[in-house]
Amino acid sequence: MHIATKITLGLGVILLIGSIVVMAVGGGSFMGDIVDNPSGTEKWTGTSPTTYEGEFLFAGIYYVFVEDGATVEIELVGGDENSRFHPCEEDDSCDLMSWAGYTYVGVISVFTEGTYEVNFTGNGDVMIREQFIDVGGLLSIAGGFTGFCCSFCVIGLGVIFIFTLKDPQQQQMLLVQQQGTVQQVGASPAQQAVPASHMVAGQVHPAYTQQQAVQQPVVVEQTSGTILPPIGGQQPPNQGF
Repeated sequence: MHIATKITLGLGVILLIGSIVVMAVGGGSFMGDIVDNPSGTEKWTGTSPTTYEGEFLFAGIYYVFVEDGATVEIELVGGDENSRFHPCEEDDSCDLMSWAGYTYVGVISVFTEGTYEVNFTGNGDVMIREQFIDVGGLLSIAGGFTGFCCSFCVIGLGVIFIFTLKDPQQQQMLLVQQQGTVQQVGASPAQQAVPASHMVAGQVHPAYTQQQAVQQPVVVEQTSGTILPPIGGQQPPNQGF
């Protein structure tokens, strides 16, 4: 497998596992308070008509409940399009929350943090409950999900590399011997110790591969003044003795 393919697939797997861990940790932090206390904690209660003044945060969700059967209008004084009271009819969430003796009517959210007044008109008891969003956990979920999607892209690229990138052919290494011969790594015994002069472009010259006749040396042994004939050879000529 090509080195680039191994690196790409490794990075994709690491990114996938890391993204899952980040999403799990962020999701647990973000959803923990919502699961334990879905309606938030009580911030203020009163009887309309009245006005409540208090601090509202960007990371806070402020649920408004009205006494069952009562008709009360809510207005965030000094608010704008982004910072205002959102009736539950806008997102069909009126049946998502309940509290004993009260009816959920909407939520107050602010884009700019600060101190605001909430004006209640009508007759009946009202209650504001707050819940804070874990911004760090929410960002972890978003970042983990992004990394999760990117990991599949990286893994897909690695799969493409499997079919497109091939390993470079291994180059044969030549070891130059001190005797002036060249030994080819992986060659047969008959091809080893070939003189450099018989190598052409890293290959043994064909003429050199032919079998060479091996001549037996002539052995002459002289004993007591007599010359013995060569082993397996012809008789020597008469020396006139």
